[in-house]
Amino acid sequence: MKKSGKWSETRSVLRLLWTCEPRYLLTFIPQVLLSSLFDVLLVYFPKLFIEQLESGKAYSDIALAIGLYIAVTFAIRTLGAWLGSKNALYMERFSRSIQMQAGKITMALPLSDMEGAKFSDKLAMANNATGIADALDILRRIFSNALTILSLSVIVTRLDAVFILTVSAVLGLKVWFVWLTYRYREKRRKAYAANNRKGNYLDGMAYFNPGAAKEIRINKIEPWFMSKVTDFREEMLGLQYGDFGRNTLFECISAVIMAVQSFVILYVLSGKVFAGTIGIADFTMFFSAVTKLSVALSAIVSDIGEYNRKRLYVSDFLSLRKQETPTRTKDTPAPGQTDIVFENVSFRYPNTETFVLKNINIRIPTGETLSVVGKNGAGKSTFIKLICRFYRPTEGRITVGGVDIHEIGDAEYNALISAVFQDYQNFSLTLRENVLLGKQEEDLAGLMEDVGLSDLVSRLPNGMDTYLLRRFDSDGVELSGGEGQKLAIARAVYKNAPILILDEPTAALDPKAESEIYERYFNIAKNKTTIFISHRLASTTFTDKIALFDNGEILEYGTHEELMRQNAMYATLFRIQSSAYQVNS
Repeated sequence: MKKSGKWSETRSVLRLLWTCEPRYLLTFIPQVLLSSLFDVLLVYFPKLFIEQLESGKAYSDIALAIGLYIAVTFAIRTLGAWLGSKNALYMERFSRSIQMQAGKITMALPLSDMEGAKFSDKLAMANNATGIADALDILRRIFSNALTILSLSVIVTRLDAVFILTVSAVLGLKVWFVWLTYRYREKRRKAYAANNRKGNYLDGMAYFNPGAAKEIRINKIEPWFMSKVTDFREEMLGLQYGDFGRNTLFECISAVIMAVQSFVILYVLSGKVFAGTIGIADFTMFFSAVTKLSVALSAIVSDIGEYNRKRLYVSDFLSLRKQETPTRTKDTPAPGQTDIVFENVSFRYPNTETFVLKNINIRIPTGETLSVVGKNGAGKSTFIKLICRFYRPTEGRITVGGVDIHEIGDAEYNALISAVFQDYQNFSLTLRENVLLGKQEEDLAGLMEDVGLSDLVSRLPNGMDTYLLRRFDSDGVELSGGEGQKLAIARAVYKNAPILILDEPTAALDPKAESEIYERYFNIAKNKTTIFISHRLASTTFTDKIALFDNGEILEYGTHEELMRQNAMYATLFRIQSSAYQVNS
C-alpha cells in the first residue's frame, strides 16, 4: 500500500480512538515522555556516579546522588505503571467498542453481502481489528523510541562519526529484513484467514455444538471428523512453521550483525580510553548510549514492521466500515394498507446467471392468507426473502400499500413484518426473553395458551423465566422440535405486525400436530396478511388463496376448490399427499 495510505489509516485509527476512548490519548504523551526520559537517565547517571567516585568526593555526596537517582527512577516507574494500567483499561474498553461496531456493521448489512466465503474471510480478518489496540500500543513505543533516539544521538555525535555509521549500517539491514517480512506476511494473512475460518467452524462443531455432537456420536464418525480437525491443524502448523523458520533466520542474522556492531563499538571506545581521549566515566556513558541507541533503532524498525502487520487488519476493519449497503432514494413512512404486489419481478442471486424467479406478478390483499407451495427449488423461499427485503429484485419491483418496499424506512418496514423461518433460531435466554426480544412485556399467559405452550410453562420450575439449554443455567430446558417452533411462532405473533410469514414452520411435525398448529395460528392471526410456505399441503385448506410455484414461476393461482377443479399439478400433489396421510394414520 502507498505511504499516503499508511498515514491515512493511522489518522483514521487516531480519529476512531479519539471518538471512542479519548482518555487514552490524554495519557499517551506523558507515557512517551516518561519512557524516553527513563532511557536517558539510565545512560547519564552511571557516568555521574563514576565521576564522583574517581574525584574522591565524600560518601554523603555520592549517597545523595544515588538517592536522587532511586527517587527519580521510582517516581518515573510508579507514574509509568499507573499510566500503563489506565491505558490497559482504556484499550480494553476501546477493543470492546470496536467489536460492537463490527457487530453493528455486519447486522446492518444486507443478507446478500454476507453470503459466500469471500465475505467470511474478510470478516475474519476484520475481526482481528480488535488488534487496533495493539497497533496503538506499538505507535506509542515508536514515538517513545524516536524521542529516545533523538536524545541519545545528541550524546553519541559528540564522540565519533564511526558510531553513527556503524549504527546506520545495522539499521539499514534491519529495515531491509522488516520490509521483506512485511511483504511476506501481507501475502500470508489471507491464507491464515481462510484457515482460521475453517478451523473455527470445525472446532465449534466438534466441541460446542450439541446438535453436531449428536450427529457425530450416532453415526460414529469421530475418527473421520477428527481427521478433518487434524488436517486443519496440520495445515495451520505448516503455515506457522514456515513463518517460524523464516523469522528465525532473520533473527539469527540480526544477532550476528548486532554482535559485530558491539565489537566495533567496544574496540573504538577502548582505543580512545588508552589514548587518553576519554575516561572510564565517558566510556561507560558512550557505550551505554550507543548500545541503547542501537536497541532503540532496532526496536523502532521492528515496531514499524509490526505496526504495518497490524495496520493490514486495521485496513480490513476500515474497509468493513465502508461496506456499501443499498441506498434508498428516500425513507417513505410505512403505508396504512398492507397490500403486497409483485410487479414483473425476476431475480437471480449475485454472481449467478440463472433466474430463480421469473416474471412474478401477484397481489396479496390486506388481511388475505396465502399458501405458497411447490417442489424443492421452485423459488418459494426466494419469494419470501424478497418480501423480507433480504435481497432486491433483479427486475421489477415489490410494493406494500402502493409504495416500493425499498423506499420505506428500515424501522417502519421491519415493524410491518413478523416471520418464522424454517431455520428459526431460539436463543439461549429465558422463554420470556425469547418472546419479548427486548419489548415491553404485556400478558404472555394467553399467548402461551394460544400457541399450545401453557402446559409446558406450568411444568417448568421457573416458568417463563426458565433458560433454554444449559449454556447459562444448569436448570435450563431443551425444547422439542415442535415446542421450539411454537416458541418461534409465539415470538412472531407477539410482535403484532400486520404481515405474518411462516417459511416451513411445521417441517419437523407430524401431520396431526401440524394441523393443530395451523388451526391455532389462524385463530391468532385473524385480520392479518399471512403467507405460508409448505411442502405439505395441509395448510392450503385453511388459506384464502394458493400460489403453486414451479421452476421460478407461478404455475397455478386460486382457491383450493378452484385449483382442485383445474385438476392440474396442485390437484395431483394434494391427492398424493392426502392418500399418504390416510395410510400413515
